[in-house]
Amino acid sequence: MIGDQIKKYRLRKGITQEELGKTVGVTTQAVSKWERGGVPDAEIIPSIADTLGVTTDMLFGRGSTATTENTIIKELCLLNDSNARFKKAFSLLYAIGTGLPGLETDGIKEDELENIRTKNGLSYYARMCVDEGIIDAKMNTDSRYFFMMGEPENGLANFFQDPDALTGVFSLFSDKDILKILFFMYSRQNFPVSLSVIASKTGIEINKAEVLMTKLCDHHLAYCSYTETDQGNLKTYTFYYVYRQQRCRRGCLCRNNL
Repeated sequence: MIGDQIKKYRLRKGITQEELGKTVGVTTQAVSKWERGGVPDAEIIPSIADTLGVTTDMLFGRGSTATTENTIIKELCLLNDSNARFKKAFSLLYAIGTGLPGLETDGIKEDELENIRTKNGLSYYARMCVDEGIIDAKMNTDSRYFFMMGEPENGLANFFQDPDALTGVFSLFSDKDILKILFFMYSRQNFPVSLSVIASKTGIEINKAEVLMTKLCDHHLAYCSYTETDQGNLKTYTFYYVYRQQRCRRGCLCRNNL
């Protein structure tokens, strides 16, 4: 059992028998022997588990959902570089997308994410719709995303009971000037911006910009505040979602909604 698990997680990690052996302090032949039915010495089993990014229970085929979740959190928090964390998280999401319908694969290596290319102008795209929900994913050089939504208990019908609200949202994003403002405001996250700056940076006349900003505030995409100055109160606008970074108890940087 443990030999099969070592091979499984070694291949999933994308490392060779030689690399695993060097990390835990044994020969390539020893690793090969494990994977053919041998058993490693008890004292190095924790080192094997750490190298493969799993728990010792998982090496014995006793992994649970809770243990797996904790392992993922720990592994991501140990990566200090945010780009490395994102790549690792995406490889895990890819594994979820292939494992959820019951497909048995070796997953995707993290370094393979860097080598994904658009083939003949077509993106690598996948969608899965089941009774439990939807998975939608895309991977190519310019765009990578993974979307997963569970089916609500009462279905999706409750989300579409207010046609006027939906019409208002879609009409809002059909306005080219609104999009200009959104793109500009996105580049100024966490910073209050005055109306005059919004107008000058987007090329929109200031009175019209104020009307559009009011619409964005009404739809909770931005909020308005006032700053006291020598010339009086200055109206400013900020993106609705403002984040701060702090170190959580695990030592990693987290974003918390204010």
